[in-house]
Amino acid sequence: MGVLKNILVVDDEAGIRSLLFEVLSNEGFRVTLAKDGKDSLDQMERTRFDLLITDMDMPGLSGMELLRRMKREGRKEKVIVMSGRPLDQEDLGRDVQPVFRTLQKPFPLDNFLEVVASALGPSKKRKGKKRVRAAA
Repeated sequence: MGVLKNILVVDDEAGIRSLLFEVLSNEGFRVTLAKDGKDSLDQMERTRFDLLITDMDMPGLSGMELLRRMKREGRKEKVIVMSGRPLDQEDLGRDVQPVFRTLQKPFPLDNFLEVVASALGPSKKRKGKKRVRAAA
């Protein structure tokens, strides 16, 4: 069995944090929660994460500022961004941590899990092997 992946979920809405914690935990991920950008930076100082899932619109330290700080610090976590408004890579700019995918809230949970699996690579996704064999 593969190594347990560590995911940090950052959102100022407790309901969203709880929902994503439950969904990701049920899939076998080790999930840590943060209520805002500052809390997430504190968490990242203590623990190495494979994936950061963050809201963009938060009081205090926003998701955008969090991504800027991550880039300045040379962080290596993959990032999925959530927002209640349409947002794409160009909206983020070049001075932020690279973003794997943006998701507009609300999003279907099955789509969310596909994006998470894709961000974490082939260890959680076996469909790729079947396609390669079928194409051969």
